[in-house]
Amino acid sequence: MSTAAFKFLAVASLLSSLACHAPSASAQRAPGAAERLHANAVASFRQARFAEAYGRFIGLADAGHAPSAELALWMYQNGPTLFGTDWDVSPDQLTAWARLAGLAVPMQVERVYPRALAPVAMKR
Repeated sequence: MSTAAFKFLAVASLLSSLACHAPSASAQRAPGAAERLHANAVASFRQARFAEAYGRFIGLADAGHAPSAELALWMYQNGPTLFGTDWDVSPDQLTAWARLAGLAVPMQVERVYPRALAPVAMKR
């Protein structure tokens, strides 16, 4: 399976699971602020505004919203592979989000980037 197909399947799988997180039209009560903000984050993700979605998920996760913590963890773990970026996160955030989501704390891997990819001003 090609890398592009793998990425597509992984994102398609997440999008289908996001349907479970979207508020139902048949909800008995008006959604609270956290549910509305989570729905906004899901909408950002569905519109391929991934950095915006991640920022929204982490804000909610840091405030104690478990579904957002689960999705923030997923985006963090799949950042380089699916989104071509390393999402910023602290070890404390990873621990708190994993606890909220009921998942194992993922290992935070240090990445080293070659100089050619991260140009810096050279002192003379």
